[in-house]
Amino acid sequence: MAGFPQLREAGWLYGDDPYLPLALVRLFEHVDGTGRWEVRLNAPAEAETQLAMFEGEAGARAEVARVYADGKQYGQWRVRQPDAL
Repeated sequence: MAGFPQLREAGWLYGDDPYLPLALVRLFEHVDGTGRWEVRLNAPAEAETQLAMFEGEAGARAEVARVYADGKQYGQWRVRQPDAL
């Protein structure tokens, strides 16, 4: 849908408890013709969402890869990509 950021990937980080995620990272593409992408990071222990904006897909995907790499020391990521891209 034009105008709304479209979810392209989501990853949940799980530690010892398989029912309580430690973190959630989401990758969105802005489909308004600007070429912008954003990465949102949430943790249940923190109220605020961390948001980073990028002017292209490569930078946003590099940031998501960095978050995945940093999180591996705390547990295992479960990554999903929506079917309708």
